[in-house]
Amino acid sequence: MRITPSFFKDSSAKDSSAKDSATKKSGPQVKDAEGVRRLYDRLAPIYDLAAKPFWALGADGLISKAIDELHLEPGSTVVDLGTGTGRNLPVLSKAVGPKGRVIGIDLSANMLLRAQRRLSRLNISNVTLLNEDMATYEPPHETSAVLATYSIEMLPNSNAVLNNLNAVLPEGARIAITGLRTPSRWPKGVIRLASLPLRPFGVNESYRPHQPWLAVANLQDPTYQEAFFGAMYMAAGSTKPASILTSMP
Repeated sequence: MRITPSFFKDSSAKDSSAKDSATKKSGPQVKDAEGVRRLYDRLAPIYDLAAKPFWALGADGLISKAIDELHLEPGSTVVDLGTGTGRNLPVLSKAVGPKGRVIGIDLSANMLLRAQRRLSRLNISNVTLLNEDMATYEPPHETSAVLATYSIEMLPNSNAVLNNLNAVLPEGARIAITGLRTPSRWPKGVIRLASLPLRPFGVNESYRPHQPWLAVANLQDPTYQEAFFGAMYMAAGSTKPASILTSMP
């Protein structure tokens, strides 16, 4: 579904009450980079198993759609931000071919260790793994696409990171993200119950104000799709002159 930026803004307006309540309440806080690294270093041995129900609820379908939206071609360079255990890497590797390049970025060395094992098991050689913070990482100038699946909303400054990507990537490069959002029509009790399985992954109510899809809405030709009754989303678009995004927080 191809839509205009106003769709993103209208659909997110209903999240404002969740945003206000999250900022007013005391409680769990957004983790800094070191907190995220420690958490996912601990989770790495069980991450793939623990996340299986999540993929079955629609996450996998949105990831496939996001990768399609990257418009990858043989020889392309694509960056996977928050690559984790590398679930996206085989598909990205195949899409860009042996002359292309895939770069996987993650804070957690233990997650990257499992990603490397995946690559070795599948004999994939066109992937580079980097133990870096995606909040400060700048892709090489030849990058034609950036993917972030269920990772970028963990950043306290996700919109600023997306703005920076728009500034450093070539005009027309593709950016696609997937993530979680608070469904506007769900009762509060259902939201609280549904959020419980996400707690082990570091997700709590302090992340509800994060709305990275709004930055993507300001890209060229934005697309947007939801799954699991509005609890998951995919947003994608093409980069354009950086001045367009300077108004985003």
